[in-house]
Formats: sequence, structure tokens, C-alpha cells
Amino acid sequence: MATLVTNSVVHAREDLANVINNITPEETPVYTLLAKTKATNTRHEFLTETLNAPNAGNASVEGADFTDSTLTTPVRLGNYTQISTKVVNVSGTLQKINTAGSGDEFGRQVAKAGKELKRDIEAAIVGNGASAAGGAGVARKSAGMESWIATNVSFGTGGAVGGYNAGIVAAPTDGTLRTLTEAQFKDTIQKTWKNGGDVTKVIVGPTLKQAISGFTGNSTKYTLSKDQTLNAAVDLYVSDFGRHEIIPHRYMRSSVVIMFDPSLWAVAMARNFETVKLAKTADSDRVALLAEWTLESKNELGNGKIADVQP
Repeated sequence: MATLVTNSVVHAREDLANVINNITPEETPVYTLLAKTKATNTRHEFLTETLNAPNAGNASVEGADFTDSTLTTPVRLGNYTQISTKVVNVSGTLQKINTAGSGDEFGRQVAKAGKELKRDIEAAIVGNGASAAGGAGVARKSAGMESWIATNVSFGTGGAVGGYNAGIVAAPTDGTLRTLTEAQFKDTIQKTWKNGGDVTKVIVGPTLKQAISGFTGNSTKYTLSKDQTLNAAVDLYVSDFGRHEIIPHRYMRSSVVIMFDPSLWAVAMARNFETVKLAKTADSDRVALLAEWTLESKNELGNGKIADVQP
């Protein structure tokens, strides 16, 4: 007698778990860390200044007339607001049928798009994009951290900084790749400190994070804790100029180390995150998620960058 088995029938009910497993990273560490300010125009401007260099010879003759000091005025900088959007369009039928993992597919897609939008902004903040004024059919763009930092920079042969000039922030030019060294790391931190910076955060891609974990400093790093855990990572680097938290970053370029002082940056919002219901022109519901923002660099002198490096 032939035994009836499962692959001989068509009416066996499918076994589909009622959970959608999503492991895509959602964190936006730099956007979350930075202060939020208000932008009131498509070109957001801000002021920065530095003190005159110390003068150890500042001595006046007794009874002499006063001589006017050399005074400086603030420098006016600016960046353009960037409109970042996501559009969700879900048919009426899909919203009514029984879908696994969601009782509200439209709401689920909106929530997912919101997370994606924040990741897009995070990637632009830490990236090497130039600023752009935009125009007819051309989007405005905010320059990223990598482009703003132009003073305390180490780069490979053929590389060049971007930086602010004549109202625009230019993108840097990539040079020849070199091996990341602890000497480069320490030298760049020293440069930022000499220019008045207090670097407390360092962001790097995953491979360079592992390279930094190979730095030895002044002591043996590989130690067993009381619970027999082997500590082989460097998450906090203490230099002669402070304590620097090393943060692995998923969305920045893999050949760059960015050292920054969070107090010298802000995200200026022209329009906070909002959801706009779009006109119904078909058998579907459609909304746009958007935010209009720009990166405010209060003083790039207090930050540093090592470019064109690999493990």
C-alpha cells in the first residue's frame, strides 16, 4: 500500500512565522550626539572666530601712551539645507489582506522609512559630500564632516583637503592609501589640541576600528578580566591631550578616521521630521516623509581627520 506523504498533496497549510526578522542596523550615533539648532533659510550661516596668538613680549613702558591692539572680527560661514525624503505607497488591497508579521502594513512601511531616512542623514553628516546651492532641477546639498575638516588633516600622496572657501564647502581629493599608524593618530590629536580643540569622539569604519584596537600605547592591552574575558579592543584611547572614545561607524567611508569635538558641531533643522499625506490618485495610500537640515560646523579648527588609510 502506498503511503500518502506531504509532498503528494497540495492542501498542506504553509508554515510561515508571524514575525519579520530585520537585522539591518538602525543606529545613527553622530546625528543623535550632535546638538539640534534651527535653520531659517536655505542657506544657514553661522559665525566663528579665534583669539590672537599669545604674545609673551606684551610689555608697556611706564607712563607711555596706549597703543591700539590688533582686533579681529568673526568669520561668517554657511552651509545649505538639504531636503531628505522617503515616499511610501501601499495599495488598498495589500492593506486589507492578511499579511504575516504585520497587522498594519502601511504603518509598518512608514515606520521603516522613517528609520531609513535618519540613516540617510547620518551617512551625509559623516560623509565627504560638498555643499551645493542647488537650482532649477538641482537639489541643494549640505557638506559633510569629512569635507569641512581641512586644517588638522593627514592624507596620502596626491590627496588634498576640501574645506570652506568663497561660500562653498568643497569635497576632499583622495590620495594614495597608506597603513594607519598610532603615530598618525597621536600626531593628529596633537594638532587639534594645539588649535584649541578637545577631541572626545573618534569615528571609524569597522576595519580601521580593528586596526586601532591593535595600538599598544604604553602598556600591554591583551588582558583577562576576573570573569576570564579577553579584552582585545581599544574603545577609549587616552592620549597626552585627553580621553578619546573610539566609535565604530557603519556608514562612513572605510579609508577615513574622523576625530571631533561634539560641541563644535550641530544639525540645524529647517523642517523637523514630518509625514505629509499625498493626494490620492490611485487605489493606494501614499505619504512622504521628509526633513530639511544642514550640518553646522562651528569651528573646524578643533577637529581632525586622517584620510587615505587602511589597516
